[in-house]
Amino acid sequence: MKKKKGFTLIELLAVIVILAVIALIATPAIINVIENARKKAFENTAYGVLDGLRLEYMERVVLGDTKETKFFTFPDSGLKLSGEQPAGGTASTDIKGNITFTLFDKDKKWCAKKDGASEKVTILDYNENDCKTISLKEEIEKDESHIVKNVKVNGETVNKVIGSKTEKLTMKNYVWYMGQLWQVLETNDTNNTIKLITAQSITSIAYGETSDYNTSWVKKWLNEVFYASLEGTELVRDTNFCLDKVETNSETITDTDGRNILKVNSHTQINNCQNKITEKVGLMSFEDYVYSNNGKTPIYNGESYLDEDEFEWTLTAYDNSHNWIQWYQAGYITSNNNEFSTVKGYGHVVRPIISIDGGSVVKEGDGTKANPYVLLNERKAGSNSKINKVKVGDYVYLDESNNPNTFTYEYVARDLKYNTTKDKVRYRVVKKNSDGTVKVERADVLRNLPSTIAISSGIYVPYYYKNSIDGCYYEVSEDKWYILGCTDNNIFKVEGNIELYNYQNSINIGNYLNSSSNSFYNWYSDKAKNMIEETEYERFTGGYAKDYSNLNDNEVGTYPETTNDGKVTAKVALPVWGEMYSGNDLNYSFWYINRWQGSSSDVSHVNDSGYAIGGFAGGRWLAFRPVVTLKSNVKIKDGEGTMTKPYSLEV
Repeated sequence: MKKKKGFTLIELLAVIVILAVIALIATPAIINVIENARKKAFENTAYGVLDGLRLEYMERVVLGDTKETKFFTFPDSGLKLSGEQPAGGTASTDIKGNITFTLFDKDKKWCAKKDGASEKVTILDYNENDCKTISLKEEIEKDESHIVKNVKVNGETVNKVIGSKTEKLTMKNYVWYMGQLWQVLETNDTNNTIKLITAQSITSIAYGETSDYNTSWVKKWLNEVFYASLEGTELVRDTNFCLDKVETNSETITDTDGRNILKVNSHTQINNCQNKITEKVGLMSFEDYVYSNNGKTPIYNGESYLDEDEFEWTLTAYDNSHNWIQWYQAGYITSNNNEFSTVKGYGHVVRPIISIDGGSVVKEGDGTKANPYVLLNERKAGSNSKINKVKVGDYVYLDESNNPNTFTYEYVARDLKYNTTKDKVRYRVVKKNSDGTVKVERADVLRNLPSTIAISSGIYVPYYYKNSIDGCYYEVSEDKWYILGCTDNNIFKVEGNIELYNYQNSINIGNYLNSSSNSFYNWYSDKAKNMIEETEYERFTGGYAKDYSNLNDNEVGTYPETTNDGKVTAKVALPVWGEMYSGNDLNYSFWYINRWQGSSSDVSHVNDSGYAIGGFAGGRWLAFRPVVTLKSNVKIKDGEGTMTKPYSLEV
């Protein structure tokens, strides 16, 4: 019997080599098969999303709800989908059933895109070229020079955006969303959110009866005026706001104006917030401001990117009658022992804060103030839409071709201007009325005014101009300005009890705005005049320590005790105290329409530091921003409503 022969070592090695070669050849193919299968599964998921959106749209058609574009976010989409959902992205269906989306898989190897016009879903590799539209959170966090990771602020661990005041125009943390320009304040890994603060002051009002934020007039205004005006809030998430007081090492100093300022040298960090509230909208806290520059130490020099050169409320109390405010002149977070920080006093700046979904997708823009990120969810009115389809905060063009002066630029914020032409002057939507009309305010103050109106630099005007018809005029005497012979006249005057605006014989700037031979109204082209509706404007009286949270004070009495001077009928008016965009986002003090309560010679205004107060009607260092109401038959021609792409209008 023969003995069986085994494999030699050489034969075994040869077999191993052969198997290795086969594995080397087969493995990439197998991996490729697996990757293709995963990619196909992601593609099937994307088409599942498409089918789900179609079904959702058809359900809306049955219910008769096809008036607005509807947005969805992933993974929390609200759609009834089977199988694995995408890791992130946004989708929308418009009023015609067109579907647009950008979705990302969980490992971020691919994205799926559909542009609304095509029925095809395109699957692209996740890289800078193919899937350039990425989440806002990723865009912010990749700018490592302007973010500090894992720093504790208000008792929570967050990624804090930091930057200096001189970097404001180059920082890439600006976002255009829901008709507002925002700055990213921080990102949060724990709940995948992004905290935003408005880049501009929205209004200027007193804080409240006490420093308690929960009962404050500011909180009411944020919810009843600001948040109620926002459209397309699908991305908005709840935000934790810390109301804890801060322990500080401080000293009292005197500023150049003789005010006592509480200078903070150091503070004890809040590691565990004890007094926390959860809201949709709130304000900056003490620590939000402190950690905006270097992420570690308090700021004393006013060099944070959050400094807007204004007196700005925070929600952090100092004592029962004072709040900490961000004060630009010395840059301290201050609590003055006078009216500048007394909660029940004059108006200070309000800049709302919200949080949005961290997966919010960027559609365009580079994140700078002049060219902010625009989110995929940003709603815009389609061409030929009626004017009431715009959002509060949107920008529109009006034609001032008859302006006899030359200008080539306009400001939309104190440090931000755009080139423009007379036929394309920016206005901002302040209010949408129930009758379909829309109230808009000039983005910039009037410039290059004639010498018969302007007192200095072609910008600044007294509320009165010189006119002795009724014995009421201003004059200069010993470098002081006086109003002579003026009784009950320093307002948009109501004639008798018939509530007609007496602008034909008016002795204040209402005459120039509406009907003088060189009136501002005549700057408008005939096309623009045809869009403007003569309308009634409310004249809530400005006053110290008043609640402007909802503008519902309708008490009409005898001048000057009345808190509401009734209505005026005019084509051109002025901003209202406490209304949207009545803060000072420009570098010029400007008049309100409101008389100052209890005075026959003072008119309400907001100065360049955002300080809302009453002032002498003949004051020489105030500008004005015209307000008009657009007719309901005005339509959108083109544009997107942003600062860079305002809507063009037609009738």
